[in-house]
Amino acid sequence: MLLSLLNEIVATSSNEVGVSWLDFYSIGHICFGIAVFLIFSLFYTIPKHKGFTPIFSLLFVFIISFIILVAWEVIENIILFAMGLKFENRRDSPQNIFTDLIFGVIGALGTWIFAYVTFEQDRKIWPYYIFGLISWLLWIGVFGVFGYLTLM
Repeated sequence: MLLSLLNEIVATSSNEVGVSWLDFYSIGHICFGIAVFLIFSLFYTIPKHKGFTPIFSLLFVFIISFIILVAWEVIENIILFAMGLKFENRRDSPQNIFTDLIFGVIGALGTWIFAYVTFEQDRKIWPYYIFGLISWLLWIGVFGVFGYLTLM
C-alpha cells in the first residue's frame, strides 16, 4: 500500500515517468528555471552593472521565466507528443505538469534570490553568473543520477 502510494508520488521506473507527481524530469525543470532566469537576467545585470537603466526588472525576468516554463509544458505535451518525440510517447499527467512548473519556478526563484543577494546588494556580476552556472551544473548532475536510477 505504502509502496503503491510512493510510486504515485515519485517515479521509480520508466513506466511511471510523466505519470507520477515527481520524476527525474522534474529535476530537469529546476535546471531549466535556473537557465532561463540567468539568460534573461543579462538584460538587467549588464546595464545596471555599467550604470545604465536596465530594460527589465528582476520581477519581469521572473515573469518571463514563468511564461517560458508554461510554454515549454505546452510545447512538450502537444507539439513534441504529436511529433513522437515525447518520452515513451505519452503525455504528462496534470499532476506531473503542475510539479514540473513548481520545480521550474523554484529554480528561477532561487536564482532571483541569489541575484538579489550577490548582485543587487553588492553590484558584483561575476559571482552571480559563476554561482548560477555552478548551481545549474550541479542540478544537471542530480538530474543525470536520478535519470539513471529511474531508467536502469
